[in-house]
Amino acid sequence: MRDQPAMLRSTTGETMTLEGVAAKGRVRGLLFELDVEQRYRNPHETNVEAVYTFPLPSEAVLLDLDVVLNGRKLVATVVEKREAERDYEKAIDEGDTAIMLERAGDGLCTLNLGNLMAGEKATIRYRYAQLLRFEHGSVRLAVPTVIAPRYGDPQDAGLQPHQVPANDLAVAYPFSLSIDLEGEIAGGTIASPSHPLALVATANGMHVGLARGAFLDRDFVLAVSGLAGKSLAVVARDGERFVALASFCADLPREATERPLAVKLLVDCSGSMNGDSIDAARRALHRILASLEPADRFSYSRFGSQVVHETEGFVPGSEVNVRAAAERVGRTEADLGGTEMTGALQQVFAIGGRDGAADVLLLTDGEVWDADHLIAEARGARQRVFVVGIGSAPAEGVLRRLAEATGGACEFVAPNENAEAAILRMFSRLRAPRVDRADVSWPVAPAWATPLPSGLFGGETIHAFAGFDRAPEGAIALALHAKSGEPPLTATSHLGGEIVEDRTLARIAAARRIESASEEDKLRLALEYGLLTARTTLLVTHERAEGEKAMDPPQLAQVAQMHAAGWHGVGSLVIHSAQPVDFAELDMPSARMRIPAKAMALFTRESANLLPDFDTLAPAGSPARGGDGLDPVFESSMRALLESLQAIAAAAWPTTFDGLRMLGVPDHVVEQLSALADASASEGEVVAAFLVALVEWNGGAGNAPVFARHEARAIRHRFGARASDPGVKVAVELALDVWLATDLPLHATQDAPIASG
Repeated sequence: MRDQPAMLRSTTGETMTLEGVAAKGRVRGLLFELDVEQRYRNPHETNVEAVYTFPLPSEAVLLDLDVVLNGRKLVATVVEKREAERDYEKAIDEGDTAIMLERAGDGLCTLNLGNLMAGEKATIRYRYAQLLRFEHGSVRLAVPTVIAPRYGDPQDAGLQPHQVPANDLAVAYPFSLSIDLEGEIAGGTIASPSHPLALVATANGMHVGLARGAFLDRDFVLAVSGLAGKSLAVVARDGERFVALASFCADLPREATERPLAVKLLVDCSGSMNGDSIDAARRALHRILASLEPADRFSYSRFGSQVVHETEGFVPGSEVNVRAAAERVGRTEADLGGTEMTGALQQVFAIGGRDGAADVLLLTDGEVWDADHLIAEARGARQRVFVVGIGSAPAEGVLRRLAEATGGACEFVAPNENAEAAILRMFSRLRAPRVDRADVSWPVAPAWATPLPSGLFGGETIHAFAGFDRAPEGAIALALHAKSGEPPLTATSHLGGEIVEDRTLARIAAARRIESASEEDKLRLALEYGLLTARTTLLVTHERAEGEKAMDPPQLAQVAQMHAAGWHGVGSLVIHSAQPVDFAELDMPSARMRIPAKAMALFTRESANLLPDFDTLAPAGSPARGGDGLDPVFESSMRALLESLQAIAAAAWPTTFDGLRMLGVPDHVVEQLSALADASASEGEVVAAFLVALVEWNGGAGNAPVFARHEARAIRHRFGARASDPGVKVAVELALDVWLATDLPLHATQDAPIASG
């Protein structure tokens, strides 16, 4: 019997389309660049759309994307998001191949590889760049590879259904990595708490590789210590202009300026922290308690689905109180259910009442979706949040945003990593005088300058960009002014005459400018510098020959995430006896049922003009309710209509004007459509065009995704041939606009028919 080829299979028996990932990088000074190669193969007998959501460092700037398909290299272009989605879907509908890379939330990207034909292979290559930092004599580099399950609803983070990552214990994706360290960083002490390393000296520094095979089940972490942090400056060409980068390493605060601490300790004890992460959290907490002085005040709380306060408000950092807290830390387990982080922070912010102004030190893996609400609450409390991210795959984007939004700082500790250095750095920041103002003096006045982050501390790198019409030369100075009026912390650097011709720094600077730019400038800068942002997408389309085109819509082949090592106690990076796991208690949110069963029977009931109650479809407080400047009643009616369309997409699409009326389309809109049918098209063609226009409206900017992408594609595939006439499309889109702008919005309830306009 002939041997069968090895295949990766999911728990449902479907073969996987991701064969492996390889990455090669280089560190020059503090600039880290990484080229990543993803290899896909379609083992199915039909064309597929491979969808893979993967992480990037939160501060990385994605620069390039190219695809090798059937031996042909295709280079992506940056396109405005709505235009890219339209072109991508058009290519799929026409049987061609398209590749689209889009942002999918904090530090997440989604790759869509549409119409990969049976047996075909594709290689996706992308490159990103990131500025590293000296932090008290060390540099830490992390390459995220896996997304652990997160608590909450992914829609709260803006993810569409196809972007939501799934995890599968059965899959395994090989991973290889090598990084060349050049210059002074190669002379430090090199170690990795995540992977065994193979080090080879080179003419320019040190080559770092993996000592043995690895998989996408943990982030790669490289720590380089024993470095002398210093300030650097460089000028790079930016078209006909120039951009300067000054990387300051300000003085460390003097010992005499250290203040007693008022710190609120908050540790995540949700189920996702079980195993490696809670072990690391206990070690870190013991180190934190050992660092307290008698003059300090602290509180200790832990949270999951509820908050447990282990101290009664603030207590002095006396030996008795520290010993009592240490005993509680020793008994701390990840036994408090879900990760209700927002409510926990609210309770901890309130400790001490009016006199409770203090810093919060949070230990967590950060595996939550609702980051925007979390960060808004933290900003409103006006208390700095310092975060220690723990685990093999912490949600770096969420945690770094939380810390920076409040003027705090963020450190990460892998399961095998000694937490002591991270805790000591954190206490140095906590005890230092709070920076009230930062001044940067350039040799000449810049045309623009990027704002500095809100959390500024001595002993670590602060990056500042500025633009100039002519190449600047001379000294640059930084001064960090303390709120207490103490002497400022300072740093200086110098710009020489050398100019870097590579455009990478100019593109990184543009990404920094986008963060604080107006909405108009955000899009302009993204398109001008070729950057992936919330408003732009990287797109590749490949027109196939007539005999090679796909005849049917592609089958969805979502690439599942590997299980993050050590997450929820499953697997481990640390060598110890793993505890058994009760899968019934796994902290994994269940999929929310969005379409009630009664909607599925919409066109089989006599009262078919009744739409389901919107409260069932979008509970109060959900982002789908109201919003985007639309009248809330009208918004709810539209969403109810679209939900109903989704529910019957497979079998009962209306083909007549009476069917549209039953669906809830007002009489005056149907009359417009009827006139069009009398003039230039059949009734069925006009109705089909109207449904397609409705789908495309739903996919527009600012509209929550009611149609999943694949359901919308099915509508176009069914009706596209009859809805392709340009005159018909324009006319029905005008009719739809009239409906959307009507002064008499629809009103849908479960007990009353829709009122026509």
